[in-house]
Amino acid sequence: MAFRVFLSYSLDPAEMALAWRLQTLAAAHGIEMYVPQYGVGTVAPGAVTVNQAIDRADCVLAIITTAASQVVQNELSYALERRKLVIPIVRTELALPLLARFPRVFTFSPSDNPGAVETQIVEFLKEQQLTKEKQQTIGALAALGLGLIVLFSLNKE
Repeated sequence: MAFRVFLSYSLDPAEMALAWRLQTLAAAHGIEMYVPQYGVGTVAPGAVTVNQAIDRADCVLAIITTAASQVVQNELSYALERRKLVIPIVRTELALPLLARFPRVFTFSPSDNPGAVETQIVEFLKEQQLTKEKQQTIGALAALGLGLIVLFSLNKE
């Protein structure tokens, strides 16, 4: 069975391609990543709902570079209620009350060394008593997401 990740994201509209690139990279390595389409009308009959996707996920990766919408906050609250492993990667200057509910929040600044955040995430994953394979998978996805954000930030400058 494929490893499943739910991507909760709050990105600047110009960064939206990052979510789709991360999903493509995950799929290329056999990881099923659900990326919700915010602002899209009704869900097609038979389609997986956001809550179902979170229920099925092995973990939730949250990448937040802008103020989180109510939809994103609801996703993260639902994941916490379901006791899902959530890896919140948040731009340093953002302060969200919801983040206080997480055991660990990983903050980054595009001008900082992303390796430090990656190390913190890997250490956190080791504490979660996950299999080595799950640790490596989640760590790699988090590193890819962080790397894409940093590259995009550098490209904007």
